[in-house]
Amino acid sequence: MIEFENIGKKYDDQNALKNLTLTINDGELFVLVGPSGSGKTTLLKTINQLVVPTSGTVKVDGEDVAKTDLRQLRRHIGYVLQTGALFPNLTVAQNAAVQLDALGWDKKAKEDRISALMAKVGLPPKTFLQRMPSELSGGEAQRVGIVRSLAAKPKLILMDEPFSALDPVSRRQLQQIMIELHREIDATIVFVTHDMHEATLLADRVGVVYHGALQQVGPPNEVMANPANEVVRQFFDAESSGDRLLKQVLVAGLGREKQPGETPLKVRNSQTVFEWAGMLERRADQLIEVDGRVLTIHDLLNYVARLGEESDHDQ
Repeated sequence: MIEFENIGKKYDDQNALKNLTLTINDGELFVLVGPSGSGKTTLLKTINQLVVPTSGTVKVDGEDVAKTDLRQLRRHIGYVLQTGALFPNLTVAQNAAVQLDALGWDKKAKEDRISALMAKVGLPPKTFLQRMPSELSGGEAQRVGIVRSLAAKPKLILMDEPFSALDPVSRRQLQQIMIELHREIDATIVFVTHDMHEATLLADRVGVVYHGALQQVGPPNEVMANPANEVVRQFFDAESSGDRLLKQVLVAGLGREKQPGETPLKVRNSQTVFEWAGMLERRADQLIEVDGRVLTIHDLLNYVARLGEESDHDQ
C-alpha cells in the first residue's frame, strides 16, 4: 500500500503539488492522469525519493520512505521511464539483469528469469538477448525496459509515461502486454500518462491531477460517467474531441431497451468508442446505458464492422 499524506512540493515560488492525500492499494494498476505539467510525475517520483516533498509524508507498506535506506528502497522498486533508458554499452541481456546483478542472483537463475520475461513481452530470447540497444526499435527498447523493471520480482513498479514516445501500433501492443502482465504478477503498478484513452484502457483506478491538486479518484468508468467537477469534465471532453462518440453508435440504430434486473453502467453520450472498448477489455460483459439505451460488446463489434464497410465503399 502507498499512502500520500498532505504532500506538497514547491519549486521556488511555484507549487507543483498542493496538500495531496491519496492511498493506492496493494495489487492495483493505478493510473495518475492529467494534462502535461499537472504534477503527475512529481508525485510519482516522491515514492522512490527522486523528488523529496516540501511537506507531507509518503509511506510504502506503512514505512516512511524518507526514513528508509535509499539504496534498499530503490532496489525493490521497478522503474520504467519514457524511453527504454538502456545502457548503450551493454547487451540486452546485461541491461535486463542490472537489478539482478545488484541483488546477487546466480547466473542460471538470472538467465532463466530474463528469458522468461523476454518471451512474455514478445522478444524471443535467442534473437534479442545478445543485441545491443542500438539494434532495437523504440518499442523493442521499451519492452526491455519493462523486463528490467520486473526482473527482481518487485512488489511495486513505477511507470512514467512509458509509451508516450512510441508509434501507435507499438503503443497499443505494449498496453495490451501490460494488461496481461498485471494479471499475472503480484505487484502494485503506478502508471503516469496524460492520455485519457490509455488511462481508461489500463487502470483499475485513476487519479486525475490538475495544477498539483487531486481532482477525483475512482474506477475509470465511474470517473467518466460522473466527473467530480468542471476540470475533470473538460479534460475528458478535450480527450474525446475528434473521436467517434457513443451518441453516434445510437444514431447508427444500435442498442436495446433495458431488461428487468439489469444494472448497466450509465455513461454520457459524449464518451468515445475507444473508452467503451477500454471498459470491455477489462470486463467483456460490461453493459452500459446511454440515453436510456443499453449497449453490449456485440453492439461495439457491429459498429466497428459498419465502419469497415463504410471505408470500403469510400475507396
